[in-house]
Amino acid sequence: MDDPDFDVSRHLQKIKVRRPPDIIIEQISDLIARRIIKAGQKLPAERVLAERFDVSRGTVREALRRLEFFGIVRTSPQSGTVVENLSEHVLLGLINNILNADDTSPEMLIEVRGALEALSARLATERAHSGQIAEIRKAQQRMREQAEANAYTLEEDLLFHLKVAEATNNNLLRSLIALMGPDVLRFSHQHATYKDGRMHAAANEHDAIIEAIERRQPEEAERLMKQHIDKSYEHYRRTGDHPEDDREENDGAKRGKPTRARRAKASQSMRETE
Repeated sequence: MDDPDFDVSRHLQKIKVRRPPDIIIEQISDLIARRIIKAGQKLPAERVLAERFDVSRGTVREALRRLEFFGIVRTSPQSGTVVENLSEHVLLGLINNILNADDTSPEMLIEVRGALEALSARLATERAHSGQIAEIRKAQQRMREQAEANAYTLEEDLLFHLKVAEATNNNLLRSLIALMGPDVLRFSHQHATYKDGRMHAAANEHDAIIEAIERRQPEEAERLMKQHIDKSYEHYRRTGDHPEDDREENDGAKRGKPTRARRAKASQSMRETE
Protein backbone atom coordinates (compact mmCIF):
# COMPACT_ATOMS: atom_id res chain seq x y z
CA MET A 1 0.00 0.00 0.00
CA ASP A 2 1.29 3.45 -0.86
CA ASP A 3 2.49 5.61 2.00
CA PRO A 4 0.05 8.58 2.20
CA ASP A 5 2.82 10.71 3.73
CA PHE A 6 5.18 10.11 0.82
CA ASP A 7 5.86 13.45 -0.86
CA VAL A 8 6.89 13.08 -4.49
CA SER A 9 7.62 16.80 -4.72
CA ARG A 10 10.71 16.33 -2.54
CA HIS A 11 12.35 14.48 -5.43
CA LEU A 12 11.61 17.12 -8.06
CA GLN A 13 14.43 19.44 -9.05
CA LYS A 14 14.29 23.10 -9.90
CA ILE A 15 14.33 23.85 -13.63
CA LYS A 16 16.86 26.45 -14.69
CA VAL A 17 15.48 28.57 -17.52
CA ARG A 18 18.35 30.01 -19.51
CA ARG A 19 18.05 33.55 -20.76
CA PRO A 20 19.30 34.39 -24.30
CA PRO A 21 22.18 36.62 -23.01
CA ASP A 22 23.38 33.70 -20.87
CA ILE A 23 23.36 31.40 -23.90
CA ILE A 24 25.42 33.95 -25.86
CA ILE A 25 27.92 34.23 -23.00
CA GLU A 26 28.07 30.43 -22.80
CA GLN A 27 28.88 30.16 -26.52
CA ILE A 28 31.62 32.78 -26.20
CA SER A 29 33.01 30.84 -23.23
CA ASP A 30 33.05 27.64 -25.30
CA LEU A 31 34.91 29.39 -28.12
CA ILE A 32 37.51 30.68 -25.64
CA ALA A 33 37.94 27.18 -24.19
CA ARG A 34 38.45 25.80 -27.71
CA ARG A 35 40.91 28.65 -28.40
CA ILE A 36 38.87 29.89 -31.36
CA ILE A 37 38.59 33.21 -29.52
CA LYS A 38 41.86 34.34 -27.92
CA ALA A 39 42.84 37.10 -25.51
CA GLY A 40 43.20 40.43 -27.32
CA GLN A 41 41.04 39.30 -30.24
CA LYS A 42 38.30 41.50 -31.64
CA LEU A 43 34.77 40.08 -31.62
CA PRO A 44 32.46 40.42 -34.65
CA ALA A 45 30.32 43.55 -34.86
CA GLU A 46 27.11 43.67 -32.83
CA ARG A 47 25.02 43.43 -36.02
CA VAL A 48 26.88 40.32 -37.16
CA LEU A 49 26.53 38.67 -33.75
CA ALA A 50 22.79 39.36 -33.71
CA GLU A 51 22.41 37.77 -37.14
CA ARG A 52 24.47 34.69 -36.27
CA PHE A 53 22.76 34.16 -32.91
CA ASP A 54 19.37 34.97 -34.49
CA VAL A 55 18.48 37.35 -31.67
CA SER A 56 17.88 41.07 -31.36
CA ARG A 57 20.78 43.49 -31.12
CA GLY A 58 19.47 44.43 -27.67
CA THR A 59 20.04 40.87 -26.48
CA VAL A 60 23.58 40.89 -27.86
CA ARG A 61 24.18 44.29 -26.28
CA GLU A 62 23.09 42.99 -22.87
CA ALA A 63 25.45 40.02 -23.09
CA LEU A 64 28.38 42.22 -24.13
CA ARG A 65 27.57 44.78 -21.44
CA ARG A 66 27.73 42.06 -18.78
CA LEU A 67 31.03 40.76 -20.15
CA GLU A 68 32.45 44.28 -20.18
CA PHE A 69 31.14 45.10 -16.70
CA PHE A 70 33.14 42.21 -15.25
CA GLY A 71 36.34 42.90 -17.14
CA ILE A 72 36.13 40.15 -19.76
CA VAL A 73 35.90 42.43 -22.81
CA ARG A 74 36.37 46.14 -23.46
CA THR A 75 34.46 48.21 -25.98
CA SER A 76 35.41 51.45 -27.70
CA PRO A 77 34.02 53.27 -30.76
CA GLN A 78 37.37 52.95 -32.55
CA SER A 79 38.26 49.29 -31.96
CA GLY A 80 34.89 47.68 -31.26
CA THR A 81 34.64 44.88 -28.68
CA VAL A 82 37.93 43.21 -27.79
CA VAL A 83 38.63 40.34 -25.38
CA GLU A 84 40.83 41.50 -22.50
CA ASN A 85 44.45 40.37 -22.36
CA LEU A 86 43.91 37.81 -19.62
CA SER A 87 44.87 34.16 -19.52
CA GLU A 88 42.39 31.60 -20.82
CA HIS A 89 41.85 30.21 -17.31
CA VAL A 90 41.07 33.64 -15.87
CA LEU A 91 38.64 34.47 -18.68
CA LEU A 92 36.81 31.16 -18.27
CA GLY A 93 36.73 31.59 -14.49
CA LEU A 94 35.16 35.04 -14.79
CA ILE A 95 32.54 33.81 -17.25
CA ASN A 96 31.78 30.76 -15.12
CA ASN A 97 31.03 33.05 -12.19
CA ILE A 98 28.46 34.95 -14.25
CA LEU A 99 26.77 31.81 -15.56
CA ASN A 100 26.65 29.99 -12.22
CA ALA A 101 25.54 32.81 -9.94
CA ASP A 102 22.55 30.75 -8.76
CA ASP A 103 24.85 28.42 -6.78
CA THR A 104 25.61 31.08 -4.18
CA SER A 105 23.44 31.27 -1.06
CA PRO A 106 22.58 34.57 0.68
CA GLU A 107 24.62 33.48 3.70
CA MET A 108 27.72 32.82 1.58
CA LEU A 109 27.32 36.14 -0.16
CA ILE A 110 26.90 38.19 3.00
CA GLU A 111 29.93 36.61 4.71
CA VAL A 112 32.33 37.29 1.86
CA ARG A 113 30.83 40.60 0.77
CA GLY A 114 30.81 41.98 4.31
CA ALA A 115 34.51 41.25 4.76
CA LEU A 116 35.66 42.51 1.36
CA GLU A 117 33.47 45.63 1.29
CA ALA A 118 34.58 46.65 4.79
CA LEU A 119 38.24 46.29 3.78
CA SER A 120 37.49 48.22 0.60
CA ALA A 121 36.04 51.16 2.55
CA ARG A 122 39.05 51.23 4.89
CA LEU A 123 41.63 51.18 2.09
CA ALA A 124 39.71 53.71 0.01
CA THR A 125 39.73 56.09 2.98
CA GLU A 126 43.49 55.71 3.30
CA ARG A 127 44.40 55.82 -0.39
CA ALA A 128 41.77 57.60 -2.50
CA HIS A 129 42.74 60.82 -4.23
CA SER A 130 40.30 63.68 -4.69
CA GLY A 131 39.29 62.60 -8.19
CA GLN A 132 38.35 59.11 -7.01
CA ILE A 133 36.31 60.51 -4.12
CA ALA A 134 34.51 62.73 -6.62
CA GLU A 135 33.67 59.60 -8.67
CA ILE A 136 32.24 57.94 -5.56
CA ARG A 137 30.16 61.06 -4.91
CA LYS A 138 28.95 61.06 -8.52
CA ALA A 139 27.86 57.41 -8.33
CA GLN A 140 26.10 58.08 -5.04
CA GLN A 141 24.29 61.09 -6.51
CA ARG A 142 22.95 58.91 -9.31
CA MET A 143 21.64 56.40 -6.80
CA ARG A 144 20.13 59.17 -4.66
CA GLU A 145 18.29 60.60 -7.67
CA GLN A 146 16.91 57.18 -8.56
CA ALA A 147 15.83 56.52 -4.98
CA GLU A 148 14.10 59.90 -4.68
CA ALA A 149 12.21 59.11 -7.89
CA ASN A 150 11.26 55.69 -6.49
CA ALA A 151 13.00 54.19 -9.52
CA TYR A 152 15.18 51.11 -9.96
CA THR A 153 18.46 51.61 -8.05
CA LEU A 154 20.25 48.25 -7.98
CA GLU A 155 22.80 48.98 -10.69
CA GLU A 156 23.48 52.45 -9.26
CA ASP A 157 23.92 50.87 -5.82
CA LEU A 158 26.42 48.35 -7.20
CA LEU A 159 28.27 51.10 -9.08
CA PHE A 160 28.78 53.00 -5.81
CA HIS A 161 30.47 49.94 -4.27
CA LEU A 162 32.63 49.43 -7.36
CA LYS A 163 33.78 53.05 -7.23
CA VAL A 164 34.77 52.62 -3.60
CA ALA A 165 36.69 49.48 -4.59
CA GLU A 166 38.43 51.36 -7.42
CA ALA A 167 39.53 54.00 -4.92
CA THR A 168 41.51 51.36 -2.97
CA ASN A 169 43.96 51.31 -5.90
CA ASN A 170 44.10 47.55 -5.40
CA ASN A 171 43.05 45.89 -8.64
CA LEU A 172 42.76 42.44 -7.09
CA LEU A 173 40.35 43.64 -4.41
CA ARG A 174 38.33 45.52 -7.01
CA SER A 175 38.15 42.38 -9.18
CA LEU A 176 37.00 40.23 -6.26
CA ILE A 177 34.21 42.69 -5.42
CA ALA A 178 33.25 42.93 -9.10
CA LEU A 179 33.07 39.13 -9.29
CA MET A 180 30.28 39.20 -6.71
CA GLY A 181 28.27 41.57 -8.89
CA PRO A 182 26.12 38.92 -10.63
CA ASP A 183 25.27 37.32 -7.28
CA VAL A 184 24.39 40.68 -5.69
CA LEU A 185 22.10 41.68 -8.56
CA ARG A 186 20.45 38.26 -8.74
CA PHE A 187 19.91 38.18 -4.99
CA SER A 188 18.44 41.69 -4.96
CA HIS A 189 16.17 41.04 -7.95
CA GLN A 190 14.97 37.70 -6.65
CA HIS A 191 14.10 38.93 -3.16
CA ALA A 192 13.25 42.58 -3.94
CA THR A 193 15.64 43.77 -1.24
CA TYR A 194 15.08 47.40 -2.28
CA LYS A 195 11.41 47.47 -1.25
CA ASP A 196 9.76 48.89 1.89
CA GLY A 197 11.99 51.97 2.01
CA ARG A 198 15.27 50.08 1.96
CA MET A 199 16.67 51.96 -1.05
CA HIS A 200 16.24 55.29 0.77
CA ALA A 201 17.91 53.92 3.89
CA ALA A 202 20.76 52.49 1.80
CA ALA A 203 21.30 55.89 0.14
CA ASN A 204 21.59 57.52 3.59
CA GLU A 205 24.07 54.85 4.67
CA HIS A 206 26.13 55.53 1.55
CA ASP A 207 26.25 59.23 2.45
CA ALA A 208 27.63 58.39 5.89
CA ILE A 209 30.31 56.15 4.34
CA ILE A 210 31.39 58.88 1.92
CA GLU A 211 31.63 61.41 4.74
CA ALA A 212 33.92 59.06 6.67
CA ILE A 213 36.07 58.60 3.55
CA GLU A 214 36.29 62.37 3.00
CA ARG A 215 37.24 62.93 6.66
CA ARG A 216 39.94 60.24 6.30
CA GLN A 217 38.53 58.08 9.09
CA PRO A 218 39.34 54.52 7.93
CA GLU A 219 38.03 52.70 11.02
CA GLU A 220 34.73 54.58 10.86
CA ALA A 221 34.37 53.94 7.12
CA GLU A 222 35.06 50.26 7.68
CA ARG A 223 32.50 50.06 10.49
CA LEU A 224 29.83 51.91 8.52
CA MET A 225 30.31 49.73 5.44
CA LYS A 226 30.06 46.52 7.47
CA GLN A 227 26.95 47.89 9.16
CA HIS A 228 25.49 48.82 5.75
CA ILE A 229 25.93 45.26 4.40
CA ASP A 230 24.53 43.75 7.62
CA LYS A 231 21.47 45.99 7.49
CA SER A 232 20.73 44.93 3.93
CA TYR A 233 20.82 41.30 5.01
CA GLU A 234 18.66 42.01 8.07
CA HIS A 235 16.12 43.71 5.80
CA TYR A 236 16.11 40.65 3.55
CA ARG A 237 15.51 38.36 6.54
CA ARG A 238 12.58 40.52 7.67
CA THR A 239 10.86 41.10 4.37
CA GLY A 240 12.27 38.80 1.68
CA ASP A 241 11.10 35.43 0.42
CA HIS A 242 12.78 32.53 2.15
CA PRO A 243 12.12 29.20 0.38
CA GLU A 244 14.06 27.29 3.01
CA ASP A 245 11.78 28.67 5.74
CA ASP A 246 8.69 27.75 3.71
CA ARG A 247 9.89 24.18 3.36
CA GLU A 248 10.51 24.00 7.10
CA GLU A 249 7.08 25.49 7.73
CA ASN A 250 5.33 22.92 5.53
CA ASP A 251 7.26 20.00 6.99
CA GLY A 252 6.53 21.17 10.52
CA ALA A 253 2.83 21.47 9.81
CA LYS A 254 2.71 17.91 8.46
CA ARG A 255 4.42 16.53 11.57
CA GLY A 256 2.33 18.62 13.96
CA LYS A 257 5.32 20.68 15.08
CA PRO A 258 4.98 24.38 16.00
CA THR A 259 5.16 26.52 12.87
CA ARG A 260 5.91 30.23 12.58
CA ALA A 261 2.21 31.06 12.56
CA ARG A 262 1.53 28.92 15.62
CA ARG A 263 4.53 30.31 17.45
CA ALA A 264 3.46 33.89 16.64
CA LYS A 265 -0.08 33.20 17.87
CA ALA A 266 1.21 31.62 21.07
CA SER A 267 3.54 34.56 21.64
CA GLN A 268 0.66 37.02 21.17
CA SER A 269 -1.50 35.07 23.64
CA MET A 270 1.27 35.17 26.22
CA ARG A 271 1.60 38.96 25.83
CA GLU A 272 -2.15 39.43 26.23
CA THR A 273 -2.17 37.49 29.52
CA GLU A 274 0.73 39.43 31.00
